[in-house]
Amino acid sequence: MNFLNSKIFLCILFPLCIFLTFNKHSKDKAKSYHGVIWADAAGYYVYNPMWFIYGNNAINFPDSIETQTGNGFKLDIEKNKVVTKYPCGVAVLQMPFFLASHALAKPLGYKADGFSRIYSLGLFFAGIFYCCLGLFFLSKFLSRYFSSVISIAAPLLFLAGTNLYYYSIDAPGMSHVYSFFLFCVIIYLSPQILKKPSLKNYILFFLCLFLAVLTRPTNILIGLFPLFYSLTSRHEIIDRIKFILSQKITLLISIAIGLCVFIPQLIYWHRTTGQFFYYSYKNEGFDFLANPKLLEVWFSSNNGLFCYSPLLVLAVIGIILLIKNKKLEGYFYGGLFLLISYIFASWWCWWYGCSFGSRSFIEYYAILIVPFCYFLELAMKKKLSRVVFILLIGFCCYLNMDMEYYYDGCFYGETWDFTSYLKLLNS
Repeated sequence: MNFLNSKIFLCILFPLCIFLTFNKHSKDKAKSYHGVIWADAAGYYVYNPMWFIYGNNAINFPDSIETQTGNGFKLDIEKNKVVTKYPCGVAVLQMPFFLASHALAKPLGYKADGFSRIYSLGLFFAGIFYCCLGLFFLSKFLSRYFSSVISIAAPLLFLAGTNLYYYSIDAPGMSHVYSFFLFCVIIYLSPQILKKPSLKNYILFFLCLFLAVLTRPTNILIGLFPLFYSLTSRHEIIDRIKFILSQKITLLISIAIGLCVFIPQLIYWHRTTGQFFYYSYKNEGFDFLANPKLLEVWFSSNNGLFCYSPLLVLAVIGIILLIKNKKLEGYFYGGLFLLISYIFASWWCWWYGCSFGSRSFIEYYAILIVPFCYFLELAMKKKLSRVVFILLIGFCCYLNMDMEYYYDGCFYGETWDFTSYLKLLNS
């Protein structure tokens, strides 16, 4: 993607997302389940009011604020501590937008309490910013291997045709758009750390990698990407490992700096629990390791991946085509898709609560878009298939957007309740 295309990409996408966001949330009420600071999102967000307004002092928070924001965190008044099970990576990325909201709160007539309407507006801008910038970096990476049309169109199709849209526009308080952004930057930097191994590139890579882990621990798998992307031979994996390890000083310095992102989390855990390392999810874990709910995660009416984001079927077809055409990277994308599916299908709450689609996959769309682009490249070569697949892709995007605009935050049917699911399409 050249400089002009880059400017056009951002200049069109950013204001469009601003319009879509504020149009969607024009009638939202703060401190309701339609609000952006609610339930899990409030648990991620609460670090910023704690760090910059109240300290880790539960008694200083507004009365009953945890119940008014969906009980995403707990105020332990007896011990005077703020308790949240969620890691602080999301809050770190939200911080600039929180501080801007806090600075503007009183001048614009809002309560500077960390929870009034202006702080929600800040999170809307955060979701837009990280979504657009992530898509920009992803497009820059794709332009190395695909045409400018595909490298620009594919990220936009993934925005319109998957639940990335929902978690960027509707629910930017959740972790997924932030993880997606970090994945996109890591993917963009992967060729840089192998071809231009500067200290700056390595520091940026490890800062993003460790911040991604601090956002969602399962994000550690993105660290494998530099070893397997655009792979041409098995020996190339060993060569890449040897090359990275040969940058000893650069590697050690960048890892040491990257690890600094964990300091706020370790301090919080120590102040709250007396331990620097703590499993905050307590009794929640991977209960289905021996019996993963794969079919449910992929096809269930209750947030099944392909039911809510059917465009992803084409990414899976792209993986199959890569393997069929003896492209080694196809095995990486296929293996990674099966691995993350197994991990997510093993979690005790495999449907991930009140979600739109299987939200745990969203950050990995930054990787799955590569086989999708490969599929597009092959499909666009013949005129007839080009027309058919353009119509198919348009239909997938329509289904996704139709459901998103009428979705009320939760699926209330059973695991295989397609009667309730089809009502979402007829809303």
